[in-house]
Amino acid sequence: MRLKGAFRFALYGTLALLFISGAFWLVADQLKTHSEDSEMWQQAAAFLLSMHGGAAMVTLMLLGALGPMHVQRAWRAKKNRATGTASMAVYGLLVLTAFGLYYAGSEALRSWVSIVHIAFGLGVPAVITAHIKVGRSSVAFVAPPVRAQHAPAVTLVPADAPSDADLVNAMSKVG
Repeated sequence: MRLKGAFRFALYGTLALLFISGAFWLVADQLKTHSEDSEMWQQAAAFLLSMHGGAAMVTLMLLGALGPMHVQRAWRAKKNRATGTASMAVYGLLVLTAFGLYYAGSEALRSWVSIVHIAFGLGVPAVITAHIKVGRSSVAFVAPPVRAQHAPAVTLVPADAPSDADLVNAMSKVG
């Protein structure tokens, strides 16, 4: 059940932005406390976190659209269920941990939720790649039917005109 081009481009692009902004945020977050230029890294971390949150919102919309467009059809067709289920479980866990990061009041809980979110977030490219590879390998290549091509004959008789034999038979019945 391959996604249509524009939707696939939007989904992969948004997921890439989400991954890159999250990974770079990890670096900026470490450098803001362990670097001489902590103010610059603080601003970079804040910008990357905003970008990550915005990309997450777009990703949620795209994942919502993915349900009826892709997931339901593939599930009914019994295609790629294992990696599809794993993908949806990872995305669901990331959504829950993101919610926890945003709303967790306890610092101990927040620390644990952060570790889980980062670990699964870094694993998303592997999950997506596995899902795509398994899906593509399960679809057998079917060559399109070969149609015999005939060179067009140069004629003044239309293609739907009766044959000479039909004309002779019709003329003999009249006379």
